[in-house]
Amino acid sequence: MTALLACLLLALPDDALGKSMLPFYVREATEYTIAVESAPGKPLELKKEPVFDWSNATRQGLQQGVVFVWLRDGRPAALASVFSQAHDKPVGRQLIHEMHALDPEKLVVSRTNAMNDWVPQAGLERKELTDAPAPAATAGGRLLQMRRLAQEFTGHSQDPEGKRWELRLLPAPLFRYPEAKSGVTDGALFTLISTAGTDPEVLLLIEARVVEGKARWEYACGRFSDRDLHVQRKEKEVWSMVRSPTCTFNNDPLHLYRVYADKVVNLEGKLLARVRATDKVWWGEVFPVNDK
Repeated sequence: MTALLACLLLALPDDALGKSMLPFYVREATEYTIAVESAPGKPLELKKEPVFDWSNATRQGLQQGVVFVWLRDGRPAALASVFSQAHDKPVGRQLIHEMHALDPEKLVVSRTNAMNDWVPQAGLERKELTDAPAPAATAGGRLLQMRRLAQEFTGHSQDPEGKRWELRLLPAPLFRYPEAKSGVTDGALFTLISTAGTDPEVLLLIEARVVEGKARWEYACGRFSDRDLHVQRKEKEVWSMVRSPTCTFNNDPLHLYRVYADKVVNLEGKLLARVRATDKVWWGEVFPVNDK
């Protein structure tokens, strides 16, 4: 069988590919142990049921993946998109990990026998929505408010060739947490997705929090793309992430965001190669695994 034919056989429709790859995505996510710096011995809770599945047929033939969250007292503290794309040498699916810190406190991340690492250097800062109404008294009322506030955010990305891609808000939040045990009164994690597919490009947290005895709405944006990103609220730019010597393909300046190719597997999940991101090869050097 030629490599080309094998690649074509691996290019299954989105739903069939997603069903085949999901167990391997879950396996990848469970390799991580994540905690906050103040409690390194208390791992965050991984939700093994993905909160979102996505695909993008415009990149590398077909990228397909899912999004996982890790919870701290019921609220999302870390996020990962584990996805795959066709790989030719060796022929299989390349598994890619895309991570982002969500907790206000710095995370401590470990993974046994890993060739790539993720070392966040800070927590994710929130900003007050100063012109937003006070949070409603009921969970239903607050959800309606969060949806309306999220709709005020728009964005676009720009690829390396300078082409602009409009981003659109996914109306339903990826994750809602009205019963968080600490830190917030209520919150929801939204995303802006690409018009080229359904993959998340920008993360948008909207939370109700009590500060000095007063309830208020706060927000935070996060990079979830390798492209330049710009976010506006009410047509005024409020956040951006543009590539630079410290904001690279693989990470942002504080390493809140990290992406790397990690493995190559076949559709049965057999490990064919390991991949390591280096300064020389930013998308990763491939190290085939020999059968012995």
